[in-house]
Amino acid sequence: MSNEKQFGKQIKVLRAKAGQTQPQLAKASGVATSIVNDVENGIRSAGSKTVNKIALGLGLSDQERYLLILAGLKFSKRDFLIPDFADYSPELLNFLPYVLNKAGIKSKHIKKIELPDQQRKNLTITLKTKKKIQLDIRISASKE
Repeated sequence: MSNEKQFGKQIKVLRAKAGQTQPQLAKASGVATSIVNDVENGIRSAGSKTVNKIALGLGLSDQERYLLILAGLKFSKRDFLIPDFADYSPELLNFLPYVLNKAGIKSKHIKKIELPDQQRKNLTITLKTKKKIQLDIRISASKE
């Protein structure tokens, strides 16, 4: 099964879990029903902005949404960045796939990603092997 078909199946399972039909998900996401259908059936790959809209329409948590977008980026023909998450630095979210790839960690190895919040200062990645990676990334403006 191709990556697009596996990704589409994942969307279909999430939609069924949310108790939505394709037209309901399309309306909640603000995308056409034909796009939802084509993505679910692996006919078309969606850009990260479309996957983000679908994830929001499904009511996914930030972590689930991030992982879904990360999975979709594997075969996107035009997107290489993750759309802005309102409460997180886009530099962090767009740099993370690069760092993981350089470390040899593919999305298929990741079980869970916990983004920093008020209680957790580090980004925590739990691998399927049960190993945890904690990243402390600080972003500061350069003084030129």
